[in-house]
Amino acid sequence: MNKLILPVAIFVSVIIAGKIAEHFALEGSWKIGLLCAVAACVQIAVNRIQRAPRQKAQR
Repeated sequence: MNKLILPVAIFVSVIIAGKIAEHFALEGSWKIGLLCAVAACVQIAVNRIQRAPRQKAQR
């Protein structure tokens, strides 16, 4: 179950960011750059959230 959290979170956030980019009429490389930045931020955030309970348990 935990293995599905990251792909689903990235998928949902990129879809939402894509809709927002369409609303503001971003085109080409700006839209791709925004989607990549959103995916990277979500990956970092989910990894930190998932890692936090493990680090507390090891102490």
